Amino acid sequence: MWMRAAYPYYVVCCLMVASALSFLDRLALSMLIEPVKADLGLSDTEVSILAGAAFAGSYVIFAFVFGRWVDTRGRRNAIVLGMSLWSLATAACGLARSFGSLFAARSLIGVGEASLNPAAYSMIADYFRPSRRGIATAIFACGATVGGGLAIMLGGQLVDWVNATGATLPLMPGAAPWQVVFVAIGLPGLFVALLIALTVREPERQLTSGETRDVPGIRDALSFIGSNARALVPLFAGYSCIAIIGYSFMVWGPVHFMRLHGLDAGGVGLLLGLGYGVGGTIGLLAGGMVADMLVSRGKIEAPVLVSLVAVAIDAPLFIAAYLAGDFTTAAVLFCLGMAAASVVGGLQISMVQSLAPNRLRGIMAAVFGACVNLAGFGIAPTITALLAENLFGGEMGIGKALATMTAIAGIGAATLILIGLRPGRLLAQRLAGELPVNPSRT
Repeated sequence: MWMRAAYPYYVVCCLMVASALSFLDRLALSMLIEPVKADLGLSDTEVSILAGAAFAGSYVIFAFVFGRWVDTRGRRNAIVLGMSLWSLATAACGLARSFGSLFAARSLIGVGEASLNPAAYSMIADYFRPSRRGIATAIFACGATVGGGLAIMLGGQLVDWVNATGATLPLMPGAAPWQVVFVAIGLPGLFVALLIALTVREPERQLTSGETRDVPGIRDALSFIGSNARALVPLFAGYSCIAIIGYSFMVWGPVHFMRLHGLDAGGVGLLLGLGYGVGGTIGLLAGGMVADMLVSRGKIEAPVLVSLVAVAIDAPLFIAAYLAGDFTTAAVLFCLGMAAASVVGGLQISMVQSLAPNRLRGIMAAVFGACVNLAGFGIAPTITALLAENLFGGEMGIGKALATMTAIAGIGAATLILIGLRPGRLLAQRLAGELPVNPSRT
């Protein structure tokens, strides 16, 4: 009996490991920006395209492909296929010799990673009842903080180690340290994909109020989005603004600490890895527990409410961290900001789950993922680089550019979430069966 009760948590831990590796592979370039720039002769703007637009463009397109797959076919197999692809593509980054080849490899990472969130969102919602989804999605979202922390920490340590020892990999004699790092972090994902294929089972789909087992088509998804646009548009846009705050830092935060405070790759990797991995994980789990407690007391909109409080706290902390001239002050402010910002990670998943019928959760997760990744990874890093180069004096102005992006996005996020809060609550209540179902809206 206890094994049956524990199995859903085993599944969500497997999904968390997959998420951790996805963020590790996605963010590794952020710790390797300076050596990649030097070896390939790139500008900050060109690097921002590799880190952001190359990944986000393919992610957005294939999120819809995998979202449709998730709503109509097996979700586990989508994860296995996608994870195998993004792991091989990360290793392929280590074989790149030009902007074009690195762009292609980064694009393939986006294709593979587009599979994970739609499948995971749908599976977790079927394994856990609503009052337990907050902590379950928080565990899954810990992959972002653990993986992001590892990307920064291990990337820095590996670069320093390879530089110091001249280590190489078989069949790659004379490879640059950054190329060795990409290969070393990419291949382990293949073993996790195999573990998921062998041990994770498909859960039975748990239908929402008024939903049938008929598989909806794309027209049904578009109709649902259009009918509920008053809730979905402002909330998805608000969370996209939150993504701008986080992803701007993920790409340019390590470089900011290196340039302004003089840390080497290992030092900044250790500092930011601990702040992101430890502080972020604490924030995620705390947010999930608070949201579950509020949902159990009848506050079905709790994930959105807690997210609103989190962004009101983290945006000022990040702005102060970017503008602080003293390293210790900046480090403390960053760690506090990261803990507050990470609260949103699991809650955004709960929000999407509560605002979509079961058979549309895959495509809705794809729409949400497309929004946040297009804003966060596709647009924000390049705008940040352009602000630094053209408004704040060049490379040393990256901190001021980050502060500007955070201020604008923070105000936008709070405003949009407040607009969508009430219609979002009504939609969640209707899908949960707490309000009469309007057939035209489902």
